[in-house]
Amino acid sequence: MANFSPQTMARNTVIALLREAREAGWVRAKFEIKPDGSVTVDAGMTTLEGGDDFLASDLRMGK
Repeated sequence: MANFSPQTMARNTVIALLREAREAGWVRAKFEIKPDGSVTVDAGMTTLEGGDDFLASDLRMGK
């Protein structure tokens, strides 16, 4: 059996999860693979509404 890196194993797992999520009808699925091989998942059956809009006046910078 080949010795795969944590990233390779995580990538293969994500590919399988994406395939299964699509077949199950999931609307969104986002995966982040970190250098140590850990995976962060943001997935759901509904789309996210808004929340990304902001005004330049809302941004605060230290002086």
